[in-house]
Amino acid sequence: MSLVSIDLEVGCESGRIHRLAGVHGDGSASLAFPPGKLPGALDALDRLADGVAFLLGHNLIAFDLPQLRAAQPNLRLLGKPAIDTLRLNPLAFPRNPYHHLVKHYQDGALLGNRRNDPLLDAKLALQVFTDQCASLKAMQEVSPDLLLTWHWLTTQDHGTGGLDHFFTEVRGAGRPYASQVRAALTRLLDNTACAEVGADIILKAEQFSWALAYALAWMSVAGGNSVMPPWVRHQFPEAGRLIRALRDRPCSSPGCVWCRREHDALTQLKLWYGRDYDFRPEPVDAASGLPLQRVIVEAAMRGEHALGILPTGTGKSLCYQVPALSRFVRTGALSIVISPLVALMEDQVKGLRERGIEGCAAINGLLSMPERADVLERVRLGDIGILLIAPEQLRNKSVRKVLAQREIGA
Repeated sequence: MSLVSIDLEVGCESGRIHRLAGVHGDGSASLAFPPGKLPGALDALDRLADGVAFLLGHNLIAFDLPQLRAAQPNLRLLGKPAIDTLRLNPLAFPRNPYHHLVKHYQDGALLGNRRNDPLLDAKLALQVFTDQCASLKAMQEVSPDLLLTWHWLTTQDHGTGGLDHFFTEVRGAGRPYASQVRAALTRLLDNTACAEVGADIILKAEQFSWALAYALAWMSVAGGNSVMPPWVRHQFPEAGRLIRALRDRPCSSPGCVWCRREHDALTQLKLWYGRDYDFRPEPVDAASGLPLQRVIVEAAMRGEHALGILPTGTGKSLCYQVPALSRFVRTGALSIVISPLVALMEDQVKGLRERGIEGCAAINGLLSMPERADVLERVRLGDIGILLIAPEQLRNKSVRKVLAQREIGA
């Protein structure tokens, strides 16, 4: 594809462009500002983009293009179709949307003394784009319905001609018809979401655009090693709402395989603990006559506030573990268990891992720095569904920063 990758550095207070750079996709030409003055640099960037079909950048649509339009609205490059690597990343890498090439050299934990480098960023965007193309072409071989649906959803806006060309090249086919998309969505949502809600969303799919694309990307890898990036939840909040509507609200239809399986407490208990497991018959809930364990689990799975008081040795841990694990698979939400008892934390994590459940971890004062960093990274990347944490750890800025990147279960 014939394109130019661009990147800007804009002053937080002044709102003015301090630095900019552009590089041809084939590496044949590039420019950087400074040196020179901004008007001349913008004209040079315009000339660099002459003759190419597309503009490329990381956060190009929401940041760079509005800044360029404000600085010089008559730039010719503003009329070119745009491809944004930030927007493509959660689709191309749903299992790890924090792709290792996406500006990680700027991470304060790695190179805290390094200034922004727009030319390097523009080159990085090209590298990321190359990886995204390769990943999506591989996905086309195993999940053509996803690529077909993404092609249609992300090109609802006629101003995104670059993406239409991009997906046409990746898929080897032009933009699909709405009837093809409805058929693909029906296959994608079969037994992976509520049948009633899914049918309604399929009929209204064109209303959701990128939000539904991101929801489908996350659902394609749900259950571990997946997380919806915070910027997606911020810019496209409908994506999270779609996931919750599709997977977290049980319907009453007896024919809905998803709801009957994923929202049934006993089914979930047996899934996580083993087929021979059942809720303990004692103690009994006075109001319903059902096992108190089951009553608590069902209330938690419905997202209700609950206070469960059980005698020692009657299975209190199960009362939060089953709802937390179920919610993690359904929506990717992180459940936080606050406990002052380090030994209890270790026993809980050990017990879950002995059952083959790896999506659990603990943070307390006994962890070494590497151990702590590993746990926080697993939380950030969506590998952890249950986090046991000592109360004082919530004062730690690094812990709070990582927790802010995850959706916390109700």
